[in-house]
Amino acid sequence: MNRVRSFAKYQLWDFRISVMVYYAILVAIALFMVVRSGSPGDKMSLSGSSLIFIFVVGLNCFKQSFFFAQANNISRRTFHSATIVALIALAAILSVADFVLDSAMSGYPFYAGLFEQMYQASWMAKILWTMSVLTFFASLGWMITMLYYRANLIVKWIISVVPIALIMMFVYTYENRTGSFGSAVVRFLALAFGFSGEIPNPYPAILTFTLSSVALWAVNYLLMYRVPVKVH
Repeated sequence: MNRVRSFAKYQLWDFRISVMVYYAILVAIALFMVVRSGSPGDKMSLSGSSLIFIFVVGLNCFKQSFFFAQANNISRRTFHSATIVALIALAAILSVADFVLDSAMSGYPFYAGLFEQMYQASWMAKILWTMSVLTFFASLGWMITMLYYRANLIVKWIISVVPIALIMMFVYTYENRTGSFGSAVVRFLALAFGFSGEIPNPYPAILTFTLSSVALWAVNYLLMYRVPVKVH
């Protein structure tokens, strides 16, 4: 357990510069938005960009850290557990930071946080929802980079095409939701993300993203089995 905690701290320390640069840019954008606050337009949000940021972090959290772990005789199981702890901790930090940023900007009529654009709930629900979403996106990025790491060229092409195919299928299903299958998919997604009632509820979405993250961790655990150390 001590090795898991120590390596998780190492990974968090490795994230620090990226996080500081990211929020420095967000603060600069926020100040610019305040200066231009008189301009009309749709509601704007900064917190949604954290999804992209932590996804990119997930994409870059494996290779170098794995090499470092292997060089220091850290087992694959310890690396897997420590990475989960580090990504959850990073998601928690970003959730609080986004909450503070959204709160500071909430007084301006042109601004609305990502959460507020979908739900109306307590600040605790917002932090939990943001944390679960960020954890999922970080875990997804981690899984994708591990798949690429272990795959050959043909499988890499398949991995690249599959998301596009899934998006096209989702768009087609949504546009044809009057059919029995499309209608069932839309109802399921609405239930999973808390949009089935008159008032959107974030807690089903929190559960959905949490369970999805656990599923991704299970996949990553399988991918960690005898994963080779590629020096090229």
